[in-house]
Amino acid sequence: MNDIKITPVGIIQNCFDELVSRHEIRKSQSIVIIDGKYAGALLNIENLEFLDIVFWFHKSNDAFPEKKDSGKKRGPFASRSPYRPNSIGITTVKLLKKDGNKLYVTGLDAINNSPVIDIKCCDTSILELHNGANDVHASVLKSDPRIEIHNLVAQKNLEQLLLKAGQLHGHFCPGLAMGVMAATFALNEIKAKPDGMEDLLAITETNNCFSDGIQFITGCSFGNNSLVYKDLGKTAFTLTSRDGNGIRICSRNGSQELIKNRLPEFNEYYQKVVADQDHKPENMARFKKAAMECAFKTLHLDFEKIFSVQSVKTEIPSFARIHESVICGKCGESVMKPRTIEKNNNSVCYQCGNAAIYILDGNGMTIRSYHINEKSLDIG
Repeated sequence: MNDIKITPVGIIQNCFDELVSRHEIRKSQSIVIIDGKYAGALLNIENLEFLDIVFWFHKSNDAFPEKKDSGKKRGPFASRSPYRPNSIGITTVKLLKKDGNKLYVTGLDAINNSPVIDIKCCDTSILELHNGANDVHASVLKSDPRIEIHNLVAQKNLEQLLLKAGQLHGHFCPGLAMGVMAATFALNEIKAKPDGMEDLLAITETNNCFSDGIQFITGCSFGNNSLVYKDLGKTAFTLTSRDGNGIRICSRNGSQELIKNRLPEFNEYYQKVVADQDHKPENMARFKKAAMECAFKTLHLDFEKIFSVQSVKTEIPSFARIHESVICGKCGESVMKPRTIEKNNNSVCYQCGNAAIYILDGNGMTIRSYHINEKSLDIG
């Protein structure tokens, strides 16, 4: 194997010139000074509360004896001993402040003049998965709320993604699983990490269960103006960047039959509960169980037998506009100005003006006259 060359990016300063108890060092403040040529790598680091500092044990030797801990011997790979084959240390620290190319931190157990090899935002998603919520993980999520989903998408961990998507959808079903599969494939294919800022758009051609999988995995939603709905009634969606270059994924003919054959019981209770709307408790319970089993089995089907994939050039909308809000002259409620009409020399909302509006419901997109007789309710 070729030698690996590592170039330090900075140095650590504190009052500890010799190795002492790591617990003592961690209580004190350290300064991580980054070399000026890497200053650009600190962009927005002040938005993070916790960091992983990778450093070099510059006063260690090549010996790495077994370490005694609680009366038991452990090798360096099972400990945090500074005596290691490659003298590399990594510690999670709390960032107190950033001053130019200096990072003031606590919790670091490296001694004075230790070379810094790298710095990363810490990833505790696996701790969250196994141990529940913690302050460090909450801080990570505040700086990158979709880090868990990004990691699971990169790992192509469809089962964990489906579990999380179920929190949005409310139940598990093959349609949701197909949305998770399609969106995960698309994100990995175009190597995107969406952040809900309209730089990446998802265009869905259906408003059924499939679309919830798309929304959850891509993070594209109506609320962040990154989800576009085309009322085509097809189990398909397009993921595209702002330049219009993207991929379209569509279910193949026969994909439904392929899924139905995996769990015949699901079809029986789908007919009763969904098609016939028979919501007897025993039917609902059996349907949910069958749907859950079928959903997770769907994840293991051959992707290419379920979906077709093609590169597309798509016409995309401009960035969402910010509209002025006005007060309806009849009901007195605030409303976007483009959603008003003039009536009797007064600007009123569509509802008060009985205007025709678009409505999206389980039947798709329809145009209806907005005329609803409502009674005002005072809720105390």
